[in-house]
Amino acid sequence: MRKFVSAVAAVAMLAQSVPVLAAAKTFAVQGYALPADKPLNIVLMRPDVNVGELAAGGLPQPNADWTEAARKHIAEALKAEFGDRKINFSVMDEAVPAYRARMAAEQAKAVCPPQVTVITPASPETSTPVPIPSEPCVPPPAGLDAEKIVAEYTALNSAVTNSILAHQYGEAGFTTMPGKLPTKKGNFAFTMGPGAKQLGEISGGNYGLFMLTTDQFASAGRKSMQVLGLLGCGIGFCMVVSGGIHVAYVSLVELDTGNIVWFNLQRGSKGDVREEAGARDMVKAIMTGMPSRPGEMTGAVTKKTK
Repeated sequence: MRKFVSAVAAVAMLAQSVPVLAAAKTFAVQGYALPADKPLNIVLMRPDVNVGELAAGGLPQPNADWTEAARKHIAEALKAEFGDRKINFSVMDEAVPAYRARMAAEQAKAVCPPQVTVITPASPETSTPVPIPSEPCVPPPAGLDAEKIVAEYTALNSAVTNSILAHQYGEAGFTTMPGKLPTKKGNFAFTMGPGAKQLGEISGGNYGLFMLTTDQFASAGRKSMQVLGLLGCGIGFCMVVSGGIHVAYVSLVELDTGNIVWFNLQRGSKGDVREEAGARDMVKAIMTGMPSRPGEMTGAVTKKTK
């Protein structure tokens, strides 16, 4: 009995201590380099961050506190990463209210032209100046509907991401597809359309960074099931119980054209995004291979296709 308890403890420690191997596969437009003749302003769109717990039965349980902490840490890690690369970085959530305030200030400064007046022909009855009605004064437009545009392009990016996963990776989410489309073989050409230029008008950025992450950490009950599954192998009945799920996607969009110039998929945990250090490790891993300015190195080999 004592040996059995010791074996359970050893397997439990092993299941918790062995890291999940992380794998990345990146695509970029062949020969693409960030412009060297103008400032780079990358704006982080609202990252789609989902963090929760994987219950014993395999059902994910979302955790709002974990998600909020991860979203904050990821944004801070990206800011530090781009700071190291000497690239201006901003966040769309901060750009939207600033854009609204700027548009409101421009409206407040708008002055309607003075009303035109004339003198009617001299006579006792009509010698008083009479104003001629002018066209109604219409103030300048209040600008773009920033909230609506950001929401629409966030949703569009999710749809384009699914297309990239299907046609470049042969996957849709976590489901393996029958294969890649022949027309997309060796051809990384995905776009969100020229309307993405509006995101630049709102934020002042010339590139948009979209990120989607899903992290499910195994609960105590799930870890126990993993241990039991491993122990079952000793009696000839193995039960494979997966641990937490960790997947992240990131795409870089040229806002003037709407073209996606770089995309990266990261499978496996590179760090606990609920913590500051873990989020830094994850961001550093997934941003490896992003296009750089001519002559600059990113520290990784990027798979590029035409």
